[in-house]
Amino acid sequence: MTLESPNAEFRRRLRSLFAVLRAIVRHSSAGENSKDDYAALLEGRIGALARVHDMLMRAPEVGVDLEELVHGEMLAQAVTSQRYDASGRDTRIAQEAAMPVALALHELTVNALIHGAFAAPGGKVEISWEHAVRNGRRWLRFLWQEDGVPIPRNPPTSKGFGLELLEKTLPYELEACTRVDWADRGARFEIQIPSAASATFWRPGDGANSP
Repeated sequence: MTLESPNAEFRRRLRSLFAVLRAIVRHSSAGENSKDDYAALLEGRIGALARVHDMLMRAPEVGVDLEELVHGEMLAQAVTSQRYDASGRDTRIAQEAAMPVALALHELTVNALIHGAFAAPGGKVEISWEHAVRNGRRWLRFLWQEDGVPIPRNPPTSKGFGLELLEKTLPYELEACTRVDWADRGARFEIQIPSAASATFWRPGDGANSP
């Protein structure tokens, strides 16, 4: 097997980053009514990319710690620890999957700040993740459950960048299974990512690429 040179790996990562940036710039302008709205969305999404990139630069070969990613996004959006709970087994997301997962987390957080639990007095978010085996494959199940939010009878039908990312981009790029439910108490988002070549995850001590 031929190993990829450091320069080739760096070029590949740059191409991937620029592809994501182009998509963000293109989709951030859709449906927004002002330059300020566009600038705020763009700044937030690029900020999420910058944070996960900084985490990857520490040790790209071991990926990103999921718990650190969650708490880092909450800190960046000034969400206090009283407004959310986060729990799950030690999990690291490989660099190939880190950017889309970070963007998905950012979109969920911003949506909760504008329309969901973080915008409602007393609203709260329960964030959890676990490892499971299904059909002979290991999966990472990530659950985002909002509480204390009155949900309208007719949930929104228009799909912005956030829902597009959750429902189309993650399944396409990571072979993920995603589900969005609108319950009486708040929105529920579930993401299941297989331990595949594009989305390897592991616990410390399992080995760098254990299935």
